[in-house]
Amino acid sequence: MKLLRFKVNTPEGFRSLQSGFEIYFLRDFDYQLSYDFNPNILAGRNGSGKSNILEALANIFYHLDCMFNDYLPDGFLISEEDKSGFDNTVCVVDAFELEYFIPVPIRLIDKTFGEMPKVVFNDTKCHIKISKQIGHAPIFEWVNRTEYSNKTEPLGKIEIQLLLPKYVLGYSSGENELLSLPFFKTRFLHFDEYADKLTYEEPFGFPPKSEGRLVYLDKEYSQAILLANFLMQDEKMLAPFNVEVELEDLDEFRLIICMDKYLVLQEDILRDRKITMDQLQEDKINKVQLTYNLKDSIEILKKCATCFETQYIEQENNEDGREYLILDYKVTQATKDAFRFHFSESPLQLFQLFQILLELNAYVVSAEDKKRVYQSKNIFINHDIYPNPLEDDRIIRFKNLWIKKKGLSKPLFTKELSDGEHQFLHSLGLCLLFKNESCLFLLDEPETHFNPDWKAKFISSIRHCFALDKSSTMREMLITTHSPYLVSDSESKYVHVFVKDNETKKVTCGFPDFQTLGTSVNKITLRIFNKPDTIGAYANSKIDELKKELEETKEKEVFLSKVRKEIGESVESMLFINDIIDQIESK
Repeated sequence: MKLLRFKVNTPEGFRSLQSGFEIYFLRDFDYQLSYDFNPNILAGRNGSGKSNILEALANIFYHLDCMFNDYLPDGFLISEEDKSGFDNTVCVVDAFELEYFIPVPIRLIDKTFGEMPKVVFNDTKCHIKISKQIGHAPIFEWVNRTEYSNKTEPLGKIEIQLLLPKYVLGYSSGENELLSLPFFKTRFLHFDEYADKLTYEEPFGFPPKSEGRLVYLDKEYSQAILLANFLMQDEKMLAPFNVEVELEDLDEFRLIICMDKYLVLQEDILRDRKITMDQLQEDKINKVQLTYNLKDSIEILKKCATCFETQYIEQENNEDGREYLILDYKVTQATKDAFRFHFSESPLQLFQLFQILLELNAYVVSAEDKKRVYQSKNIFINHDIYPNPLEDDRIIRFKNLWIKKKGLSKPLFTKELSDGEHQFLHSLGLCLLFKNESCLFLLDEPETHFNPDWKAKFISSIRHCFALDKSSTMREMLITTHSPYLVSDSESKYVHVFVKDNETKKVTCGFPDFQTLGTSVNKITLRIFNKPDTIGAYANSKIDELKKELEETKEKEVFLSKVRKEIGESVESMLFINDIIDQIESK
C-alpha cells in the first residue's frame, strides 16, 4: 500500500496533533511513483508529534481490523449486557480522514481489459478513502471503483479485507507504549482465535497463520527473526548482515517446546467424545494439548533437526511432571536445505510458525484480564498484564543460539552482540521477512543504537532488502528519526519536518524548502533540527570561557597555542582561532 493523506478531525485532537492537522505523503503529481519504494522520513525535535502519526495509523488499522475480521472472541463486541465492548462507532482517533493506494485485487476486477485504464497491469491501483465522524462507524470508499468494476452495491466484508494492507508492522527501538498498545491487543486476538479453534476441535490450517494483520516486532521476536532469515534467505539478501555486523552464519541452536499445557474442551464437543483408557488414566478426558493444532508443523521442525528428544521432568510435591520437546540443530547446508524444502522456500512461513508459538504464551492470562486489555485505553496495560510466563512455562524457547562472526575463531553467543548489532539485525531482518507483502511499516526511531556509519548506511541497507525482490509489491514505510543521516539519504518530497510551537503548542508538518538528498548533515541539523552548533554544549561553554580569557591576555601567540591544544577542530573553534589570528595580525 502507499499512503496519500491523513487528517485529524477530532475536536480535541490526537495526542500532540491538534484538530485539523493534516499530512500529505504521496502528492498527485507523484502518483506514478506509487510502486517505487521510498521511505517517508518523519523528522523533528522531541515532542514535535511525529510518533503520534504512527500511533494514529496503528489504532485506525486496529479498529478496521476488528470491524472486518472473520474472527472475534465471544463477548468482544459491545452488547446490551456489556456496554464496554468494542464499538464500531468509537475509535481512539475518533474523527479522521485517511487515503491510500493499494494494488487492485484480481478477484475484484470484473471489467474487460479494454474497459480498464490504459496502464500496465502491475501499475493498477485502488484509491481508498476512509473517513470517520464522531459517533459513527468509519466509511470505507473505493474512490476509483468504476475504473475496474461495474458493481455499485456497497463493499462487503470480504472486499474490504482485500483492500486493507495485508500487514501493519510496528517496531520501536525503545518502549513506545502508545505505539505498541493496539498491537498488544491484537496478540490476544490471535491467541483467542487459535484457542477457540482448538477447543472446538477445528483445524487451524496449514501452514499455520494468524488472521490478524497487525504485528508488533519487539525484542521477543529477535531470535525468531534472526533464525528465519539466516536459515531461509540467500547470501545476496544477507549481505548487509555479513558486511556491517560481520555475521557469517549460524552455528547451532536449540528449540524447547513445552508440551504439557492444556486447554479445556468445549462442553458440546465433550458430549460426543469417545474416551480412551489412556485418556481416563491421564485425567485429561476434557482437555486438549495447547500445541495440538500445530502438530504437523512441529513434526516438520523434527524433520529439520539434527537430533531431538522428549524430556519428562518429575516434579516435587506430587505435582504433574513437565514434558518438553527439545530440538537441536547443528546448522549445515543440509539443515538449510531441509528448512527451505519443508517451509516452501518462504522465510515468512517459518517466522509465522515461531510467531504463533510465541503468541501461545498468552495462555497464562485469564479471560477477565484479556477483556480488560481489549477494553483498556491505559497505555501501561501491557505492563499490568504481560503475556509472558516464567521461562520454564513458555511454549517455545530459543536456547544456545551460536553464530559465526568474522575474525573470531569460535562461535559467538547472540546475547554477546551489542545493542546496535541487535537493532541492525532486527530492523533489517523484519524488512527481509515481509519484503514480498503489501505492508505498512511503522518504524519508530529504528536507528537509535547505531554508530554514525550505520546511520549513514541505514536507508541504503533497507533499499537493499527490497531491491532484489522481482515482484511488483506496493509497500509503505514511515520512519521517525532524529538522525540527519536518514534525512540526507532521502529526497525532500519524502521528508516530513515536524515543528511544535512553544507557545501555542500547535504542531505543523511540511516538506523542507531545500533538496535534502545529498545535503550535508551539518546543514540538515541546522535547518531541520534547529541546532546551529556542530559541537556539544560543554565544548561550547569552554570556548565561551576562553573568549573571556582572550580579552584579558596580552600574550596572544601563547594563548593561540593553548587554544589549539585544548580545543579540537570544528566550525566554532576555527572561527574563534581566526579571531585570535586577526587580533595578532592587527598589532
